[in-house]
Amino acid sequence: MREGFIMRAALLFEKDDVRLVDIPIPTIGSKEVLLQVKAAKVCPTDIRKYRLGLKDHSVRNLPMNLCHEWTGDVVDVGAEVANIKKGMRLVGMGFVGNAEYAKIESRFLETSSPFRVVELPPSVSYEEGTFIVPLSENMHGVLDQAGCKFGDFIVIVGAGHMGLMQVSVAKWTGATVIATDINESRLELAREFGADYTLNPAKQNIVEEVRKITGGSMADCSMATVGSPVVIKQAIDVTRNSARICIFGGAPAGTIMQFDPNDVHYTEKILIGCESTGVPPNRHPEKRAQALQHIMRKRIPLEKIMTIMPLTDIVKAYEMIEKQQIHTAVLKP
Repeated sequence: MREGFIMRAALLFEKDDVRLVDIPIPTIGSKEVLLQVKAAKVCPTDIRKYRLGLKDHSVRNLPMNLCHEWTGDVVDVGAEVANIKKGMRLVGMGFVGNAEYAKIESRFLETSSPFRVVELPPSVSYEEGTFIVPLSENMHGVLDQAGCKFGDFIVIVGAGHMGLMQVSVAKWTGATVIATDINESRLELAREFGADYTLNPAKQNIVEEVRKITGGSMADCSMATVGSPVVIKQAIDVTRNSARICIFGGAPAGTIMQFDPNDVHYTEKILIGCESTGVPPNRHPEKRAQALQHIMRKRIPLEKIMTIMPLTDIVKAYEMIEKQQIHTAVLKP
């Protein structure tokens, strides 16, 4: 640990203001665990919070550590913690990952917790481990919420790194996967992740193209990968009667969109949300272990979407992701 029990952390103090600061290393209680952070992945919601500050619906107090997708080594264990030992490699839990050390609270360690910590096997790197949580959430979105299954046509609107993972998940089910994006390099990568068809709404009429691909029946389900009214509307428009449209990405607080309710009423389409791996009573904690298995078996080419950078470059990483210069970043303290 750093001399004087001080560690470096990156915290959001207000809108567009992330600072590297020295703060005390967390003190753990008898039912808590301390990890030395090894890798911290940038989630799209981190950047949304960075750009909105307290105007984001999920930001309650500042300063805030934005990272919830991280891994590390156990360096201290509370006296009442069972089954966790020093030296174990774990996927972290909680918004504490942008720091040199982080505490896992007791609620993530209890046997009754729906989202208990996951141990990393030797074959999975710390960097790969940061994708277990987001991959599990994409699995929940595609499988549980959109209801994608063998033989379906699914349209994934947006081929950012989350959309690309959704492409792989949908392909594993045996569905025919259609990915859309206005960035041609992303569409090329979508094909590498398993997309059968790729469409660019800046160059093509997406509805008509999906109609041709599906033989006129339209898609059985779709994913709106970001909380943009344009993306959500496209996800609605490409689907058939009784289809399921999953709104996967969160929107900035106050976002309003308009659409003709008859487009849903007369077609009996289902609009459904997605939060983590489910909210009560629709939780699917098993998706964490399933995601780990897929990553262990190298079934998803994470190296194609992962850029490793030092934590000191956190703002640079956000800006590069926003400019689509990289897909996502894994930060090293």
